[in-house]
Amino acid sequence: EPVPPFRMYTPHFKLSEPPFSIAPNPRYLYLSPQHREALAHLLYGVGVGGGFVAMTGEVGTGKTTLCRCLVEQLPEDVDIALIFNPRLNPRELLANICDELRVAYPGSKASLKQLIDGLNHHLLETHARGRRTVVVIDEAQNLSFDVLEQIRLLTNLETNQAKLLQIILVGQPELNQILDRRNLRQLSQRITARYHLNPLSLAETQDYIQHRLAVSGGRDALFTGSAICEIYRRSGGIPRLVNVICDRALLGAYTIGRTRVNRGIARQAARELLPEAPARRWRLATAFTVALAGAAGLAYWRAPPEWLKPSDNPPPEQKTAGSPEQSSREKPGQNTALAGTPADAARDGAGGAAPKPAEPVTPPDAGTPPTQATAAAAAKEPLPRRLASPDLTRSAAFARLLSLWKLEPPSVAEEPCAFVEPLGLRCLSVHDTWFQLQNLNHPAVLELVLPEGVKRYVTLAGIRDGKVELSLDGENAVYDLAEILPFWRGDAVLLWRPPGGMMKPLMVGDRSEAVKWIRERLPDAPAPSGQENYFDAGLKARIAAFQTEQGLTPDGMAGAYTMIHLGMRTEDAGEPRLAPVSP
Repeated sequence: EPVPPFRMYTPHFKLSEPPFSIAPNPRYLYLSPQHREALAHLLYGVGVGGGFVAMTGEVGTGKTTLCRCLVEQLPEDVDIALIFNPRLNPRELLANICDELRVAYPGSKASLKQLIDGLNHHLLETHARGRRTVVVIDEAQNLSFDVLEQIRLLTNLETNQAKLLQIILVGQPELNQILDRRNLRQLSQRITARYHLNPLSLAETQDYIQHRLAVSGGRDALFTGSAICEIYRRSGGIPRLVNVICDRALLGAYTIGRTRVNRGIARQAARELLPEAPARRWRLATAFTVALAGAAGLAYWRAPPEWLKPSDNPPPEQKTAGSPEQSSREKPGQNTALAGTPADAARDGAGGAAPKPAEPVTPPDAGTPPTQATAAAAAKEPLPRRLASPDLTRSAAFARLLSLWKLEPPSVAEEPCAFVEPLGLRCLSVHDTWFQLQNLNHPAVLELVLPEGVKRYVTLAGIRDGKVELSLDGENAVYDLAEILPFWRGDAVLLWRPPGGMMKPLMVGDRSEAVKWIRERLPDAPAPSGQENYFDAGLKARIAAFQTEQGLTPDGMAGAYTMIHLGMRTEDAGEPRLAPVSP
């Protein structure tokens, strides 16, 4: 039997299998920063339980593959129902969910009430056994109003302590428009987490292609840098389109006996698969942008910075004049914000190694906070171009962070974290997802990494209406999160104020004013008279319940993450926040 054409090139390129299949194979999942963030949102929603989680993205951005990856990462105590055909009426949807969860019902004649009663009985039984149930609905933008309303009513299945069903809606961008309708506001208000997947950036497209080749056994760089640029331009960074172009390009290279795909082969592959109109629109948009930019912009377009050009042989990590020293990756599980007990903070659900000593802290150039007009003007310059500046040092970012706490930076060379300790503050170095960092709600110094490995440091100053406010070179600029995540690998340092001189995580048997501080914020954790500052087993249980509510590891210990979340239960006008604390 003849080998199908799309498999003929695999032995030629020494591949074990075709690497660019459009089937949603989790083994080939490329977790870009935003894909990691989306997966974290889904896992967080499952962990919190109850209500809805919504994930949207353009066609081909990897939503279905992420759903399958979620299934593989679910804890053992979670039952899941996957609905891939949303064009159902309410009764058919309920029957489909019951089939997935193996809930018995009286066949095709079952009424809505019989299906709901059977599902409710099943959920109560699984809840009593300590299990959770999740329903994932793909292509949710095709759900009718009646079905969405029925789904909302399913979240009313509950006990006095918990919701019995978690529902994850996955769909195209139109899903957000549907959920924003006034007649669906009851459902929209129950959404506990939202995330939108954007297309890949140029650097992510290059990493994506190399990742899939590596998974399929490829050891050589089969695509030149110019070919990857062409594929990115033609596909717009949509993973599915990247797959089909790469697959056709490999076939084309095999046909003419080439061992690598160059720009010409990639262009021809794209022309065979995609209409020419998108490329023409891209060229017109580029020309218009260049015209607006003027002579300086034209020079930049003709000769962009080297780090914006994908290379066949990426340059090694390098240092530039004025750039911060390269440091080793911080080890997860350590947290020197509470000196002496790094392992304790890991049990608190997160942590990171202490930040390394830095150069002397120097204040930002601007002595007063920038105006909104200044921030708007600064945001017009693309973030990659701003990050090319070697002035974005760790010390400058810390100086801005200190100013948000209304503190003057030290006048002598001193490590910022040592400088703030006598003032009652501590550094917390973390390696987390953006969602977790946002939940801490504290300004932070972000470590951003350019494609060639050079590091830049900026201050995360605020998050408003889905926009991220950064402080760069003394100016504030507002960017979309999607513009930042390609450069952020999860490393940040924030300042926080531990209560009562707390120096280590608290556990059963400890006596401290910080324990009394905890009880004041957990009023349903009373203590015997005179024992308010004693950490007993009852307080441990209450803290564990609070940690579960906040998506932290429910170990019952009070470490930095738990204390920060507890601190947000009371408004402290002296502490800066990324966003106002909800009452």
